[in-house]
Amino acid sequence: MRKQKYLKISSMKIVRFLGGLGNQMFQYTLYKALQNRFPNVKADLQGYKDYPLHNGFELEHIFDLKINKVSSFTSNLYYSRKWTYRKLRRLLSLKNTYIEEKTLFSFDTSILNNQRTAYYWGYWQNFDYFKDIANQIKNDFQFKLPLSNENQQILEQINLKNSVSLHIRRGDYLKDPFLGGLCGPEYYKQAISYIQSNSASLSFFIFSDDIPWCTENLHLDDCTFISWNKGSSSYIDMQLMSACKHNVIANSSFSWWAAWLNPNPTKIVIGPKKWINDPDRNVIMSFPQNWISF
Repeated sequence: MRKQKYLKISSMKIVRFLGGLGNQMFQYTLYKALQNRFPNVKADLQGYKDYPLHNGFELEHIFDLKINKVSSFTSNLYYSRKWTYRKLRRLLSLKNTYIEEKTLFSFDTSILNNQRTAYYWGYWQNFDYFKDIANQIKNDFQFKLPLSNENQQILEQINLKNSVSLHIRRGDYLKDPFLGGLCGPEYYKQAISYIQSNSASLSFFIFSDDIPWCTENLHLDDCTFISWNKGSSSYIDMQLMSACKHNVIANSSFSWWAAWLNPNPTKIVIGPKKWINDPDRNVIMSFPQNWISF
């Protein structure tokens, strides 16, 4: 009986989840893509037990979906560096099952075609991982909770107007050497100018954790500032941005998803050409073909 149990847990594919909401959504797309190809695919959420950043694991709270999770023992079997688990991996022929994402934002076709048992760790931020199940992903990422009166009023304005979301993320980015300083005033001015040249009667909805910076650097006549969705309610900014007709995103997977979930068939989406500060590489985020980068 124990042998059968070990054989079962040693013949699966596991996707490790970690990071904020945007990262979780990308990891979920790989998890679902693998589920559409293989019979025994699960998620490892053990990293969230001691995870101090963001709001922990949020997907099941925000969206109407269920994740098939591995136990802490199975997580340790594949991931732990402790001697006992390393020895058990050797006994179960699991020594080479750990697969880490090699290059950020790239697509590795071998990930989806690997027939062997595997434990995947990475962010998998590339549309090609889930392009074949895009409609399924859109159905899974339906926001399920009712909005507060304040947010409902914003949503009604967004729906009535030719709305443009601007996501301006500063806060935690200001001291981040890899993510900070890439979306400055010039980027947003270029993006705004482009949309103004290609669409009329625009109303801007600015989502930011630094409203004083926005008022000082962006001089817009028709704009609304949204800054009150914080903590466990932060995801509502993504929900509201996704309802806008057009989107200007930051170098953030959070606003990438807001733009991708936007159902407007004639939407204009603008993103930054450079996604992270890396002196050794020009790292470019994966955008759908009709998105524009500055």
